[in-house]
Amino acid sequence: MSRDLNAEQRKLRSLPMFFVGGLPRSGTTWVQQLLNAHPQLVCLGESHFFNDLVPSLTRTVEAYGKRRAVGQDTWAPTVQGPRHQLLSPMLHATFVALVQENLDGRDPAGIMAIGEKTPDNIMHLQRIWNVFPGARFVNVIRDGRDGAVSAFIRFRSKLPPEMTQEDYARAYAEGWSTRIREARALARDRRYHEVRYEALHADPDNAAGALFAFLGADGSPEAVRAALDTASFEKLSGGRKRGQEDTASHYRRGEVGGWSEVLTSAEIEAFESIAGPVMDELGYARAAR
Repeated sequence: MSRDLNAEQRKLRSLPMFFVGGLPRSGTTWVQQLLNAHPQLVCLGESHFFNDLVPSLTRTVEAYGKRRAVGQDTWAPTVQGPRHQLLSPMLHATFVALVQENLDGRDPAGIMAIGEKTPDNIMHLQRIWNVFPGARFVNVIRDGRDGAVSAFIRFRSKLPPEMTQEDYARAYAEGWSTRIREARALARDRRYHEVRYEALHADPDNAAGALFAFLGADGSPEAVRAALDTASFEKLSGGRKRGQEDTASHYRRGEVGGWSEVLTSAEIEAFESIAGPVMDELGYARAAR
């Protein structure tokens, strides 16, 4: 059966949008898989829409405006290029096209919201809300000590050879604290939801249910349990149980609190000396007192 692309676009254009972000290795991929497992939600993987496609399109329009302003290759009256304030419809249509290209056979008729996950979205909140004022944002927060350990293992080959785990813990603490504080400040009076990695472990049904409800999707126990089963660590990791580590896998270990087995007292102090105030604010107990 052939698709009615125009009808699909009309439906997708009418839907609310959401974006997911967070610090590296905070569980954003797990949340993306969980959201995309819900039949009423489409959550794309890392499209880098706001830190790649939006700037690229904006630069293209700016370059066009400059060429037209000087009448390049034009012998008759020319035009003025559109200002940034007028680009939102174009960017909205582009995001809809991106979602439509990645529906993977899903029928838009039953979809309630469309979204995308890129961790760096947390650094582009102002841009997101400038372009799409009504967009919802999901900030995935994880104990920064676990995030620092996981990120150091995952990205070690890309880091300077001389960077130690203590150096990285300090750098991660800076980014973790700054980005969480900035996101909370920007989110005042916006549609913003925080989901804790630890809560998804300790009480997945309630944490996932609240997340689905925030996005306007069915949060019933049946819908929640089905999505959680589809996005379980065992399925995402290819059959491993939580705690069975594979450092080469994106789903490395799937546990909470592993930092206490890995970080030295000096590395813990390096992280907490910087991130301590935000840890206190979020309720993460300090080890180095």
